[in-house]
Amino acid sequence: MSDGAQQTPVVRLLHIIDEAEAISQALAGVLRMDFEDAWILQRAVEHGLLIISEAAKALPPEVKGNAPDVAWRKIETLGNFLRHEYREVDPELIWSITQEILPGLLGAARRLAERLRELEPV
Repeated sequence: MSDGAQQTPVVRLLHIIDEAEAISQALAGVLRMDFEDAWILQRAVEHGLLIISEAAKALPPEVKGNAPDVAWRKIETLGNFLRHEYREVDPELIWSITQEILPGLLGAARRLAERLRELEPV
């Protein structure tokens, strides 16, 4: 396992982007009622959201401060919920997160990553 030393904010944002894009692709054309009946798809989405949550927690406050419209705290606490209250996870909640929060988070993560890349020394 990595010690995390190479996990810069840009790398963490890329993790968020990769997972959000993968979740969006996995859910393309899927209806809510179909999602609620698809255990494997639910677990895959939950795992992607868990990774997003961990990456978001690792971002410095000044990076998150550049995207104040993102519900960072909710995204961060989602990971704890998925880890510790796994039997209480409601597929409707997960679906609503993918539809209501994930698109804005993806856009913000792309903008933040681009901004940070521009600031990196060559």
